[in-house]
Amino acid sequence: MAMTPSLYSISALAVELNRDRRTIAAALDRVTADGVVTGGHRAWYLRTALKALKAEPPKQFDPADGPLAAMLDRLDSWQEVHSTEAKPVRLDEMADLIGEPAASVLTWLRAGCPYVERGDFETGAGFMLRPSWVIDWLVSASILARKTGDAVSAAKLQL
Repeated sequence: MAMTPSLYSISALAVELNRDRRTIAAALDRVTADGVVTGGHRAWYLRTALKALKAEPPKQFDPADGPLAAMLDRLDSWQEVHSTEAKPVRLDEMADLIGEPAASVLTWLRAGCPYVERGDFETGAGFMLRPSWVIDWLVSASILARKTGDAVSAAKLQL
C-alpha cells in the first residue's frame, strides 16, 4: 500500500506540532494552501507547514526603505526630476542601459511595467520606454518582492 501525504488544517497542525494556533496561522499566512479539508478549510502538508515555520519572518516595514520613500523624494524634487527627462529608448537599449537581458525587460512589460509606446508583447519589437519609469517600476517591484519574501514570484518576474 502506497503512502500519501495528509493535509492538515491550522488547528490540526497546532495539535500535531504542539504549537500555538496563532503561531501556525501567522507562519502560513502568506503560504498558498496545498488543498482543502472537510468543512472547506484551507490545509497544508506537514512538510509545507514545517518549511513555513522555519522561514525567517518578514522584517518590519520601514517606510524610509521602500517605494513610498522614493515617491516622496520625487515629490520634493519634481522640478529637477522632470526638467531633463531622457528621450524614450527601445527595449534592447533599455536592457543595455541597466545591464539586464532584453528577455527580462520584456517580462517586466508583460507584468505591467509602464511604457511610452506599445510594441509586440511576443517579441518586444516596437516598445519605446522611458528609463526613469522602468527603473521606478523595477525598484518598486523588487522592494515588494523582498519585503514579502516571495522568492518564487521574484524569480518568475526575473527581478
